Amino acid sequence: MTLYQLFKNLKPHIKPYKWIIGIALFLTLIGSFTAQINAVVLRYTVDEINALVEGGKTLSDGVNILLLISAVLLGKEILNVFIKFGQQLYGQKLRIYVSRDLADLAIKKILSYRMAFFAEEENVSGKLQTRIDRGISSLTRLVQNFFINILPLFASSLIALILMFNANFWVGLVGLAIVPIYIYIIIKQAKTLSGWRRKMRSFFEIKNQGIVSIIQSINVIKSFNREKIEFDKQSKIQYI
Repeated sequence: MTLYQLFKNLKPHIKPYKWIIGIALFLTLIGSFTAQINAVVLRYTVDEINALVEGGKTLSDGVNILLLISAVLLGKEILNVFIKFGQQLYGQKLRIYVSRDLADLAIKKILSYRMAFFAEEENVSGKLQTRIDRGISSLTRLVQNFFINILPLFASSLIALILMFNANFWVGLVGLAIVPIYIYIIIKQAKTLSGWRRKMRSFFEIKNQGIVSIIQSINVIKSFNREKIEFDKQSKIQYI
């Protein structure tokens, strides 16, 4: 399943909370601009200092400039605190709401399956519960990361590129040329890690099923002193 298909399937569950997404996107836009304030302030500082030096003025003549720069940077940091707090707050709300809806959908789907589905080895209670829990967690984390981490990153990069092109065309061109390389590396990394993620999912499914089996048969295990035997059995299964 591609990323587009994934978000297309998630769209019905995200749409009811578009007001949260709207607030998150607004905070993202503000945060993207504040992320470039340091570069703008640095450029302004250099230009003003050069003007002071060329005008033969002393350091005392630049006090107003220093006060202005300090006020802007302090205001930016205070604003960033509120932006980050808002992003995390609404991102967590979005994650909780989407997780709740996906859990309801999972329960509805499970109740509609035939008994043959639950009789299969891959769909025993422990494995199925782990698959559902980790699937919902992964999907909701993807939604939260997309609107709270990925979008701000792209927005900041876009604004940074605009400023770079505005300052120097060739510097901006070099920065633009780096973007495809960065995206290619991320895609390769994701493909490399996908196999490990599947192995980890299988490991957790087997481990949790083993725990469920032990709990369900704990009376028998305790009655016949099979603690060591069950421990060795589950350890071997998990390392297959």
